Amino acid sequence: MSEATTELQACELEHILSPEATDSVCTLLGHPPTCPHGKPIPPGPCCDASRRSVLPLVTGLRTFELGATGRIVFIAPKFHDRMDRLAALGVVPGSELRLHQRAPSYVIEIGETTIALDAEIAGEIYVKPVEPR
Repeated sequence: MSEATTELQACELEHILSPEATDSVCTLLGHPPTCPHGKPIPPGPCCDASRRSVLPLVTGLRTFELGATGRIVFIAPKFHDRMDRLAALGVVPGSELRLHQRAPSYVIEIGETTIALDAEIAGEIYVKPVEPR
């Protein structure tokens, strides 16, 4: 399907979901602040409730705990070619990573590869914590 067709269908689907289903999807994704195109997503009631009671299942790499191991759940790049570059480095959904540092760059380890990322790119990577093997 073309990107335009996909966008139209996603928009239609978005407007037919019940509030409960919308909140469930938002919670599953870790209450993302932006859509895959970088546009802001206004926080809903589920976002406020989760901040008070439950940690999200998925979190952005920029707020991930230093030294923690996580599995990449999804990547929401602002530019399509960025996904190709990340994939060439092994940064793809399903990969396990460890966050080593945040400044001056985000440094992650994936397998035997260590990669430095700027804050913008790190903000586009969403991970779920996992126990190290």
